[in-house]
Amino acid sequence: MTSDQIREHVRRNYVEPARLSHKTRFSVQCGKIEKELGLSNRVVHVCTALKTSKFLDPNGLRLVETSGPPSGMSTRVVYTYEFRDAAPNTAMSKAPDTPSIYSKLRQMEGILKDVYSELGGAERAIADEREGYSR
Repeated sequence: MTSDQIREHVRRNYVEPARLSHKTRFSVQCGKIEKELGLSNRVVHVCTALKTSKFLDPNGLRLVETSGPPSGMSTRVVYTYEFRDAAPNTAMSKAPDTPSIYSKLRQMEGILKDVYSELGGAERAIADEREGYSR
């Protein structure tokens, strides 16, 4: 398991759901991630992958709190992140006239709502589309 795979798992299962729920903060426990990925004795790898700029920057995150044992490398370590666009007074924030990709995506939420409604809902539209697809 590579660090990139760990970061991708957390992005898909923690960052994006928190963003879609309009949360400003969320937490991740390293031991839980290790278990979800079926890893054994790799918690240092997990902890390291989740506190680097390679994880924080592309996801628009700021690490605001680390709790757990003093070593900072344990299954009990919990990282609390904050979305940068939710913290306007930080040095890492974008200028007000430069919208982030995330704010643009939020503006697009529900853009297909009316279209899907006309088609009987998103689930049905996707099912109908799959039914008509052949290789």
